[in-house]
This record gives sequence, structure tokens and C-alpha cells, in this order.
Amino acid sequence: MTCFECESTEEIHLHHVVPRSLGGTRTIPLCGRCHSLVHSKDLTRIGTLTSKAMKRKMRRAEYVGGRVPYGFRNVNGRLVVDAEELDIVRQARELRSRGLTLRAVAAKLAERGLLSRTGRPFNSASMGRMVAPFPPHIAHLLERAGVDHVR
Repeated sequence: MTCFECESTEEIHLHHVVPRSLGGTRTIPLCGRCHSLVHSKDLTRIGTLTSKAMKRKMRRAEYVGGRVPYGFRNVNGRLVVDAEELDIVRQARELRSRGLTLRAVAAKLAERGLLSRTGRPFNSASMGRMVAPFPPHIAHLLERAGVDHVR
């Protein structure tokens, strides 16, 4: 394989003509030197491209790393609504709205026989994450799935 620009055969990279974060799929061969010229800071900012890629993945309900929010599952790299977990979220939020502490909410769920994903009782830290409002991209997934708003 040779560099598309200078015809060098050393250190060949496959460069996406349209960045993958913007939907590009086709590549051209470039040597390391020419590839670095293409990615000069004046032409492409990696941080900006990464940010766009992450937002695009979120809109498409793709898993972007970190802890999967309670009420969802990571199925083949996509976030999918888990109705049973979402019901636990509803219950936890309803208990919290009555003024119970996070520890008391966890205790009430344990009394009802509801356990965490690991099969253990919930703790106050997991309750804090569970009763916090969903980030916009997660709320959007619930809307797309036709799930009533979780209060």
C-alpha cells in the first residue's frame, strides 16, 4: 500500500476522509508524515471530533462507557430500557418524594424484597444515583421507548 499523497510505502495509516464521528466510513492510505499534516490543529481538533462522536453515540442510544444507569441494560453496545429496574426507580423516587432519607429508601426497598443488580441490598450511594433526574440523553431514550416519565 502506498501513501495517497506522496507515494511513500512506509508507516501507512488509513485516514478517514470524512471523520468517523461525523459518519465517515471510507479511508485513504496516508504515510505517517502526511497523516499528521491532515490532522494539524488548524484543520481538525480531536477534542471537538470526540465530543461530536460521543453526542452522536448518545443520540443513537449507544453505550458510551461508565456505569449503565439503573433502569437500563447494555445490550450489544446499546442502552435498552429494563422495565423491572425502571419500576424500582419509580418506587425509590416515590419513597424519596415522601421525605425519606436515602438510607430509609434503601431499607424500604429491601423490605419489599428488591435488591440491586448484584443481588445485595441497595445502599445510600446507589439510591442517590437512582433518585437523581436522568440526564437529557437518557430521558430521551425513555421517550423514544414510549415509557411514561419516571417521576
